[in-house]
Amino acid sequence: MSKKITVLLIWIFCIGYSQAQQKQNISILYVGYSPDKEMPAKRPVYWTSAERFEQEYKTRMPAFVNYLNQYFTKVESVDCREYTADLSTKYDVTIFDEEVKPIKERVFHKDPETGKIVSVDPAVYLPENYRSPSVFIGHPANYLGRTLGSKLDWYCLCLDRYAHHTKFDHAIFKGPFKVKPTIKNRPTPKPILKSWDGLDMPTEIPMWEVNTEGYHDEKGYRIGLVSRGWGFEDSPDAEIISSGVCDKQKTAVALGRHGNHFLWGFAGSPDYMTEEAKQVFANVIVYTYKNKDEKFIAKKYNERIATKKWADELLFYITKRGYDENVKFMKDFNEKMLQVSKKAQEKKAEGKALTEMEKMMLDFQPKPILTRMQYLKKMIGRNSWSSITGLDTIKVRAFLKENRPYFYSQPDVRVDLRVDEDAKSLGIANNDIKILDAAISLLEQGKDIEKANRLLWRYTIEDFSTAKEWRTWYNKYNSQMFFTQSGGYVWLINDADANPDVRPRNDKKIEKKKEITSLELVEPSHEKPVSVGAAVVDGDIKGEKVVVIETKIMDGYHIYAYVPKGEAYIKTEQGIELPAGTEFSGDWQKPSPAPYPGKDKLLIYNGQNTFKRAIKVGENTKDGLTLKCWFYYQCCDATICFPPKKKEFELKL
Repeated sequence: MSKKITVLLIWIFCIGYSQAQQKQNISILYVGYSPDKEMPAKRPVYWTSAERFEQEYKTRMPAFVNYLNQYFTKVESVDCREYTADLSTKYDVTIFDEEVKPIKERVFHKDPETGKIVSVDPAVYLPENYRSPSVFIGHPANYLGRTLGSKLDWYCLCLDRYAHHTKFDHAIFKGPFKVKPTIKNRPTPKPILKSWDGLDMPTEIPMWEVNTEGYHDEKGYRIGLVSRGWGFEDSPDAEIISSGVCDKQKTAVALGRHGNHFLWGFAGSPDYMTEEAKQVFANVIVYTYKNKDEKFIAKKYNERIATKKWADELLFYITKRGYDENVKFMKDFNEKMLQVSKKAQEKKAEGKALTEMEKMMLDFQPKPILTRMQYLKKMIGRNSWSSITGLDTIKVRAFLKENRPYFYSQPDVRVDLRVDEDAKSLGIANNDIKILDAAISLLEQGKDIEKANRLLWRYTIEDFSTAKEWRTWYNKYNSQMFFTQSGGYVWLINDADANPDVRPRNDKKIEKKKEITSLELVEPSHEKPVSVGAAVVDGDIKGEKVVVIETKIMDGYHIYAYVPKGEAYIKTEQGIELPAGTEFSGDWQKPSPAPYPGKDKLLIYNGQNTFKRAIKVGENTKDGLTLKCWFYYQCCDATICFPPKKKEFELKL
């Protein structure tokens, strides 16, 4: 009788488990390396060892396909070298386990004069209209999502196999596939304990094992990816679910979602996933499918844009404790590397083979320990505002605290905060919706029009022409708006379809300066009060170049913009001699002049001035063409006038 009961109970349990594990009616496309095809000639070994890559090449795709077939009704796979984005439209969820073939290669932009690389357009892997729900396993997340504005960026390829700071109440731990995570206390990763926001963490923290092997086991296994945590959740389309053991702060994102894209940062295949992780990964796929209609609202195109957390970090780094931690880190590093070097030298003397690491360390020289002032110069001096505070840490702390509400970053600038003096003059933080209302009110009152326009240009991606249009827009959407720092320091509507499909904009003044950064003018002096330079830069449209002439005039001196009849001064002139195959595109753009004191019809230029004229360059124009331009002027001060001068330049087109 007891045997029958036992068999019945087992049967009931199996039926119940089978129902709980019932396949989900979701179609899956897995993208990775197919073992049916030859291995790539160039092994992608930066995230795994060559030996482990070759070993897993034969087993990884089959392991995923077999595993996924246990959970979902339709599973197919494609070699990453043959994938095209249209394939994803035929499936409910796409899983990217490898990089795919780029649809546009990376482009380097070089300075035409120096040949130095000035900017890089990243390779494009997915078209800008890609909308398919996707799960990214480790490193492909950054490459494939970067040009789409994904927050699943590359903070560090350094994720091991344990998760921590995990939100176990999240949907991916609730079902449909049941899981009860096993949580154990493990040593807190050293990078967390040394970070500004982890110094007071306990020596052990709760962790969940995701993979049964990691790269810290030193067997060459795959390395996972974490994304930047700061600013990740500053938009309603993104969420952080877990961090993980890595070489970064506790806020690094190992599991997270942006729109209908999900980062599973842990790199292990099902052969190396714990049973619990297999259940959770299947739930991630279901969760991603449930979010299939979610779009990116806040798009992150600059992975190193500074958020206000950078100011908080600096407050720690400039303390004595911050400096002492840095000194200790460098001393420990030097000591460890010297030991490696000594052992390598001993092995070499014994005629033993050296590893690549040992070869590098044979002649290791200890890294210099920075003095306190050198350290402060490194931490403070790289910020655009450092000329205001100097290296005085008391002044720096006061500056950071006073201006935190008004800090912002240009969308394209890396790791730099600047103070918005416009917002500060109003006493309204830029992440307070009142800043938009105040700017629109200025327009309506006809007061500080330029300030109002700067604020609206800086903190929105709209471009209305009247105060009435701005007010109508604001009244309609202000209750639905949010402020994103990682997305470019702009206010957006919590509806992807309600925002213009444009990127946040750099300040107009700064764009103007960027156009002429190739000009390095000599500082003017009493002997030579006018410094003049010229350059050719790319125009706003294809096939257009712009000749830029800039002047820097010493205080107290001027040149002449307009000379009326009856005056003996010489008017400033500028000209261009065009080569064959080119033509002008519009007239000269000149700076606004100032009136000469006591003679309002006599107009002058002083300070810094920029003169620009666009040129159309034909498609068949030969490379290596040059053009000549010139600048003719007379300089005077209150007591003397110099003879007129003509500065001539020959520029590469």
